[in-house]
Amino acid sequence: MFEGVVSQVLAGLLGRYVKGIQKEQLKIGIWNEEINLENVELILEAFDYLQLPFALKTGRIGKLSIKIPWKKLGWDPIIIVIEDVFVCAYPREDSEWGSDSLGKRELAGKLAKLNAIELAKFSRRVTDNQTGQSLLSYMSAKILDNIQVSIRNVHIIYVESHNDQGSFIFGLEFSSLSIQTDTQKQSFAMSLMARSRQAEVNKKINISNVGIYCQQLEEQQNLYDVGALTDAQSNFSLGLAHPRDDYLINPFCVTVSVLANNSGKRDGVPQYDMTAELTALVLSIDEIQLQQILNLCDHFTICALRTKYGRYRPPESFLSKRQKGWQIMWWQYAKDSIMADVERRLKKTSWRFLGKRLEDRRKYVNLYRMKLELLQKGQLVSKDILQKLETLDKECDIDDIVSYRTTAEQQLQDLSVKSTKDNFSSPGSPRTDEPSAGAGRGWLNWLSLGMLGAGGTADTSSFAGVVSEDIIKDIYEGTEFHPVSSAENHLTKENHYSLRLSIPQILATVTSRRFGMKLIDGMFTGLGTEYKIWDDSATILAWLDSLEITNPLNKNKVLLAEKHW
Repeated sequence: MFEGVVSQVLAGLLGRYVKGIQKEQLKIGIWNEEINLENVELILEAFDYLQLPFALKTGRIGKLSIKIPWKKLGWDPIIIVIEDVFVCAYPREDSEWGSDSLGKRELAGKLAKLNAIELAKFSRRVTDNQTGQSLLSYMSAKILDNIQVSIRNVHIIYVESHNDQGSFIFGLEFSSLSIQTDTQKQSFAMSLMARSRQAEVNKKINISNVGIYCQQLEEQQNLYDVGALTDAQSNFSLGLAHPRDDYLINPFCVTVSVLANNSGKRDGVPQYDMTAELTALVLSIDEIQLQQILNLCDHFTICALRTKYGRYRPPESFLSKRQKGWQIMWWQYAKDSIMADVERRLKKTSWRFLGKRLEDRRKYVNLYRMKLELLQKGQLVSKDILQKLETLDKECDIDDIVSYRTTAEQQLQDLSVKSTKDNFSSPGSPRTDEPSAGAGRGWLNWLSLGMLGAGGTADTSSFAGVVSEDIIKDIYEGTEFHPVSSAENHLTKENHYSLRLSIPQILATVTSRRFGMKLIDGMFTGLGTEYKIWDDSATILAWLDSLEITNPLNKNKVLLAEKHW
């Protein structure tokens, strides 16, 4: 039943990202209809797959509450309440750019991308291209339709230090975020188009008091005294209303309407239609904040290069002390970085690389087919097979891995068809292609964890995306997925997404902190943009009603424009 997917998603989400969660207690709490957690910390390593250019130092949630109405699930929403969220990030230390740390983050990101590809492939196999409705789109819309989220007091900061300019904090904060069903649009859609409740999902997202700031730390505050700093900032996050002089964007509100079409791809109707409306924006920046923003952009650019070449860089301790031979170390670093790119290009055309690639393909296909055979029989996969596959996952490209897995799955399918024909020709022979009863609904854990992202589908100890007719029937029953034939519904072949953004007014000011005066005043009115995206094309439309730039010293209009489309 769908309850199984809900419980698996919640258990997987909390177990992966929240510290100190006991799986058994968590399952009991979920089935008891209510979970209450206070003062919990996030598992920072779980975000490695994002390959962020900075390190997460602290992540805390003051209160987490989940209420699940099992008896009325599908009619009453799952209520999720999150309060007092604080996240602190800072530049990565020199040791975090070493080969081991870089390799760990690269592998996590690679597996996340690979699992997203496998999950999409799994969805296509379940529908078998006979419907215009994707299983993943259906599941996403169904979960979205069954949740109501409330988030209050969120504060995210990034702390950076410069020897000549001191330490700065870049912060993002908002007082509340709510996700609720848009009852007016939902009722209108049901009455006008006579659709079922599951055919179309209308949600409204309201975000209040969103602000972005850049603040200079006091001299006595130590950048690396993160404990004291995070406590102080966390206490501040409970009172977002008090004014702050360092806002880059003053607090504003956002309303987002989301329409998820859950009945397949229909002509002219986007699968996802989003409309975002912002209140008037007030932007302000001075020369020091501008310099810090440019420094931050430079730092992130350097981080991107260190992600690629950091494994060849000499230790910072050796370079900072200017020990004997430090110039040679720098030249060696440059040479190794350049040669790494050259060798990467040349090896793809070398006979040695082609031979290794053929050998890797043979090994991977055999190992992966063995793994699938064991899983189909309900048997455990040996650690030796899993370790060898993990090693090949690290060495091979994503496209190659997907190709190898597809080949293994095709070989297994051919063997299954041949075995079925042999069994029909020999009625007395025992059937060997029936899945073991002990296998259970392994697809449920695989699918629900995979929908979480972050490489959740890496846990394939009970299922690996092998799709049989019995599994498809079980998926339809467990998720209540009843697709409509594309021939019956006149469905299009392309995905279609639509996004509209409107801002009534933007007031922008450039000031000088040194002279204590305004330099430029700008006013933009009636801004908007619309994006329409298909599989193979996209259209972008933008408009601006008027633009006015004023010199605040003499009030003269430097630039005036109206009705630019």
